[in-house]
Amino acid sequence: MKSTIRRAALVGASVAALATACAPAIAQDAIALPEIDVIGTTPLGGDGLDRDKVPANVISVGGDQLRTSGSATVQEGLFQNAPSVNISDVTGNPFNKDVFFRGFQASQQNGAPQGLAVYQNGVRVNEAFGDTVNFEFIPTVAIDRLDVWTNNPLFGLNALGGALSFQTKSGFTFQGVEIESQIGSFGRREGSAQWGTQIGNWAGYLAIEGARDDGWRDFSASHLKRVFGDVGYKTDTSEIHLNFTYADSKLGVVGPTPFELLEQRRRNVYTGDQINENEMGMLNLQGKFEVTDTWSLQANAYYRRYRSDRVDGNDTDVRPCPDDPTLLCLEADDFGAEEGDDRLLVRDPVTGRPIANTFYPQDGEYGPGTTPGSIERSHIRTTSAGGTLQATNESELFGRKNHFVIGAAYDFGKTDFRGESELCIIPEDLQCIGTGQKYYTLIPGGIIPVDLEAKNHYLGLYATNTLDVTDKLSATIGARWNYARLILNDKGTIVPLNEDGLPAGPNLDGKHSFDRFNPMAGLTYKIAPNVTGFVSYSESNRAPTALELGCSNPDIPCPLESTLVSDPPLEQVVTRTGELGFRGSFDSFLGGALNWSASIYRANNSNDILNVPSEITGRGYFLNAGDTRRQGLELSAQYMAEKWAVYANYSYIDATFRKSIRLASPNNPASEGYGEDDDDDIAAAADDDDNAGTIHVRKGDRLTGIPDHQFKFGAAYRVTPAWTVGGDAQIMSGQYYLGDESNQNKKLPGYAIFNVNTSYQVTEQLRLFGGVKNLFNKKYSNNATFFETDDIGFLGLEDPRSITPARPLQVYVGLNMKFGAKADPVLVTKY
Repeated sequence: MKSTIRRAALVGASVAALATACAPAIAQDAIALPEIDVIGTTPLGGDGLDRDKVPANVISVGGDQLRTSGSATVQEGLFQNAPSVNISDVTGNPFNKDVFFRGFQASQQNGAPQGLAVYQNGVRVNEAFGDTVNFEFIPTVAIDRLDVWTNNPLFGLNALGGALSFQTKSGFTFQGVEIESQIGSFGRREGSAQWGTQIGNWAGYLAIEGARDDGWRDFSASHLKRVFGDVGYKTDTSEIHLNFTYADSKLGVVGPTPFELLEQRRRNVYTGDQINENEMGMLNLQGKFEVTDTWSLQANAYYRRYRSDRVDGNDTDVRPCPDDPTLLCLEADDFGAEEGDDRLLVRDPVTGRPIANTFYPQDGEYGPGTTPGSIERSHIRTTSAGGTLQATNESELFGRKNHFVIGAAYDFGKTDFRGESELCIIPEDLQCIGTGQKYYTLIPGGIIPVDLEAKNHYLGLYATNTLDVTDKLSATIGARWNYARLILNDKGTIVPLNEDGLPAGPNLDGKHSFDRFNPMAGLTYKIAPNVTGFVSYSESNRAPTALELGCSNPDIPCPLESTLVSDPPLEQVVTRTGELGFRGSFDSFLGGALNWSASIYRANNSNDILNVPSEITGRGYFLNAGDTRRQGLELSAQYMAEKWAVYANYSYIDATFRKSIRLASPNNPASEGYGEDDDDDIAAAADDDDNAGTIHVRKGDRLTGIPDHQFKFGAAYRVTPAWTVGGDAQIMSGQYYLGDESNQNKKLPGYAIFNVNTSYQVTEQLRLFGGVKNLFNKKYSNNATFFETDDIGFLGLEDPRSITPARPLQVYVGLNMKFGAKADPVLVTKY
């Protein structure tokens, strides 16, 4: 077993050579890599189960490898090195990309269907308000390893498709000083420094990172900084760490742009400004203690603060009132109302009085500098705290080796959310100019400011047991009970009025509870000394978030960055997953070492929650969209010889709806009633046919935004002991546009991206590196949707496709300096 893991580690080192930061791994003494044969099976970890007894295709990636190809983001490193992982550039920002694993998503975007749980040192970092994930908060240079879990309910809420578990470095695993700096295309500047030391039983570690990027598209500059520190104390029977994380970012999130504007100029953006400013600080105390020869305890306690301020400039349905153009109203047709309805009047949130039209032409002739717009602002302040207590027992059972873990976790979150809207003017560059006039309306579906307090109480009780039934066969059973309690306290939301002038619904006050018992079971079998087979079944659940519960009424849709409304309750999502696979390693295969894995899986979702666009511009709502399925195949192989290495990953993901459903998609060219020239005709169609502006999704239609086929490969060659060259490629098939769940339009085309890199070890302390990403300057996109073409009339747009273009060719160079740096060699990639 140990020789197998050592071979895997050797092969993993070769993968590191395929990108800049890791290319020198081949040039180093690979024999120094340790034998890593255990893995933590829970978010807290520390229980140390033999990896080959895990009945799932768990992927482990070393921290250095996540910094490959000159990237400062963990998303790109994970995308390059793990099968079934793809990224989506929804916002057009390199630090803010969404991660998909087996068709399940982790995203910073409010409204995305979150399906992955993310942990840092045992702390769940999905944000309390919407389960979003701010990947730019992860201290990249401080990552020791990342474990990507598939079907394991022990990782709690949101682990529908799996979990990402980050473990960081400490002074016990890294000593010395390492400094790295690089520059690249589009004003990219990055720098990092890490220091670690051990003095007796004590150790300290500190990492500092910073990055600036001017953005290759207009108005897309970003900057971020991160700090991570750890103080540790270790004896023969215990180890305690106190670590802190701080991150601050300002990201220009330009998002999708109409296809016709991109044809004119690839750097063009649509309405703005769109800026996310985020800040986070976290303290985490964690420890593990050997109580007896067979019993040990693991525990952590954390405190976390999160701040987010977002600005989103958009077009709007606000226009001069038809019957009195000296006042402002929402367009009646979009709300199924009659002209002259007082609920359409745009009002001042302080006085409650109608706002005089001193901003826009009263004759309805709009152009650059006179077109109405709206700036949506949201403010999130979250305080969270919690902890986990876990016990592990290694006593034999029935005379056989046995691994037992039992634990309890509690997480509390308190969020203050405020959202507001401001009238603006859209100029020629489409970046809204604010008027300073905040506003609201009283009609359902209109502009409704919100001031909300949300509290989350999450409790999890879990246990798992792995028994060696024979020397070759191991059986695992386990379960986790999840309990979620959400309390919403409305601190002053304005309630819309119905046709009779009465409140259209209650305020946002509410109490919601969800619970579920999620079982798991699996087997591993040692077919040969170097080949293992595994099979497993598990269940997991996701409770609706405060954001989703507050925006689930199709009659009162929300602009997600600013408003919420009182809505019908949502059901929790339940995923049932089965997996079957094999993995193996060969010491001597054609003169080198080979590591491989193959697996198939099926994950069925019940009551899947989707964010659906409304017919009203810039708004949407959440609903339970019935059953969906994600199933597929994963193949991976890695080979390393003395001077060169290659790897290849292939995955097929079949993500489909399993029940027919009708969804709103008013800007989809295939939706019913699309293309009517007169708004009155559309309104009449809507009166006669409730299906106007909708699409009919049938069983078997594919989920959007997920490429069916993914193929990744790379190679590295050690030209001399000091000089390494390498390259890699990612090839993705096409995917359906967001909003085309009925699959009636052409797919967004697939793409193939090639990257090259090189590094040279000048001295023992100094290494130079450089490379080119998107070598052939491929014009492609991995995110697309539809928009309303007549929102901004002076643009004269007709094509409803809206696309986020990916970055073109990029060049980067950098240097790395080490002074007395010594790190425990860690696993780079293991399947």
